[in-house]
Parts: sequence; C-alpha cells; structure tokens
Amino acid sequence: MQLPPSPAWSFCIKHYLFLKCSYRKPLRLFSDGNTGMVFVTGGQLIIRKKDSQFVEPLPAAFIYGQLGDYLDIISEDETELLIVVFQPYGFFSLCGIPAEELKAQIIDANLIFGRQSYSVNDALSSAGSYPKAIATIEGYFKSLFKDSGADANQLRTIVNAVMQVKGQLTVNELVNMTGYTERRLERIFDQAIGTSPVKYLQIVRLHHFLSLIRSSGKKDSLTIAGLESGYYDQAHLIRNFKQITGLTPTQYRSAARTLAVNLVIVN
Repeated sequence: MQLPPSPAWSFCIKHYLFLKCSYRKPLRLFSDGNTGMVFVTGGQLIIRKKDSQFVEPLPAAFIYGQLGDYLDIISEDETELLIVVFQPYGFFSLCGIPAEELKAQIIDANLIFGRQSYSVNDALSSAGSYPKAIATIEGYFKSLFKDSGADANQLRTIVNAVMQVKGQLTVNELVNMTGYTERRLERIFDQAIGTSPVKYLQIVRLHHFLSLIRSSGKKDSLTIAGLESGYYDQAHLIRNFKQITGLTPTQYRSAARTLAVNLVIVN
C-alpha cells in the first residue's frame, strides 16, 4: 500500500509504503534516487550483502542512504514494514544531515536520533490504521526537524527539471537549465541528494524505463521502452540495468512480486 504524506510534509516526504513480507522471501532493494527510513513493525529483517553468504540482522528502525549497489534483504519472520520514502533531497531538508554522509550505508536510527525511534516502532505497531500510523510518523518527524538552510524551492526546481525530461539530458544541459556551474551543481547534489548529477540522471532514466516495462506485457516492449528512455544501445541498457538492480530487464519483469518499483521478491 502506497500513501502520500500530508501536504505539510510533502516538501521532504515522497510517499509511505506499508508492506507485508512472507517468511524467508528474498527481497532485492536497489536505488530509486531517494533516501529512505524503514520501521520494522513486526518480525525481523536480515541482510545479505552483495557477493557474500553472510547475513546480519537489521535494526528495528534504520535509514538507508543513496544505494551504490543493490541489497538482498530477507524476511526472517512474517514481517511488516513501514518505509518512509523521502524526496531526493528530503532527509537533508528534514534534519540537516548531509546526504553524502549516508551514501551507500544502512544506519541504525538509534545512532542518529536516539532511542525515541524505537518507541515510535511500538506506537506504529499499535496504530491500528494507516492514517494513525502516518500521524505518528509525522509527529515524530516534527520533533526531529532542523532547519538545514537548504533552499527547498531550489532543490525542487532542479529535481523537477530532471524528472520532466525523464533523466534524458546531459550534465551540461542541466547546467544550462539551472544556471549553476558544474562544480556548484555537483556540490548541491552531493550535499542534498547524496550522489553525483551523472548518477542521478542515470537512475531517473532507468526508472522511467522500469515504469514503461511494468505497464506493458508485450514481448517486444523492452526494445521499445529502451528507445523511449534514451537507450539506443541494448547492450548498454542491459549492462546499466544489471549494475543497478543485479537483474536483467527480463528477470525484473518476471520477478515473483513487485512490492515497490525498487523492491522486488526475487525467485
């Protein structure tokens, strides 16, 4: 279930995801260009890192930054989750922590915000309804809010410019659109979003491709979707896709179940 934030919080929160995961089902999580915060309201999640057979338990509440590699997360029990998906610049706008410090990390919320994050888990578990859970989260975020000094309108303008063209532009074109120098643009992206302009453009373009292949069941739609997303070399598309998701486009589309655009149950 995907639900929007209240209007007052849309400046930093993109949406909420309420999910239920079956026992021992492997979940593939990969970058969607956003930072997120996960509350495990029932059950337990463990993580298996890329190219490793070792697993470790995840905290009951954690923040993930911009992901460099995909992650495999396993539901140890019948698990319920609330995922707060922030705007690309949202976590920085909320609490002033530079996004570059969270890059490619999963961090126990307790280490950043103290034990209050765990008491929020208890409140979410007993909320009883989605609106009450959202009110609980937004009340919690109100207590965390710090003025980062970020110009939300500036950041929104940059992100909207990228989204409007589905990531299909060069950094030089983005420089011309925004009026910033390339160096200034890189600093803004590193601090507020946690990745470079080049990487962010790549992620947005890939997710446009994902939206197209999810909405079409035609066998030839992969080629058509690739062209519509600005991929004119299929080998480059597949290489780029697998680098970010760990899957081929065909494997992604045939995944047992898609919980979110960047979270799938893999066979």
